[in-house]
Amino acid sequence: MQATEFPRTVVRTIAERRPLIMSVAVLAWSVKYTVSLGLTHTTGPEVYGVMTAALSVGAAVANLVLLRSGRMPVLVVGGLLALWVLIAVAGLAGTIAHIVGPVAGHGPVDLRPRPIPAPLVFTLLGAVGGTALFLGRRAAARRISNHERE
Repeated sequence: MQATEFPRTVVRTIAERRPLIMSVAVLAWSVKYTVSLGLTHTTGPEVYGVMTAALSVGAAVANLVLLRSGRMPVLVVGGLLALWVLIAVAGLAGTIAHIVGPVAGHGPVDLRPRPIPAPLVFTLLGAVGGTALFLGRRAAARRISNHERE
């Protein structure tokens, strides 16, 4: 290998693994939020934040499994993309819930301050997770197409 080929090879390898790297990052952040929210969000509708974090962990694991496997069935990819959209929307819903505050009749009321933009982390995780799956699916389709040409 010549010296000029080395940087191209490294860049190509990183570009091919980008969806995996993104999915690992989403998994790490999802686990972090599942643990931290599981310890602090324990009453009433706060549990929805823990559930969203747990869904995000499951979706990130599914991303990694699909990206590592050779096959990516369209229905499975579509369902997982729908789950990522649900997680992103849950982040927006959490932000609205933080703005509105506790509603009467929704169980015990926690009077701690609610940071308004905090749930948007799930919107970000949903966007990154969905993008990683989309990029991985596109790369797999490209590899299959190139393999069939040969």
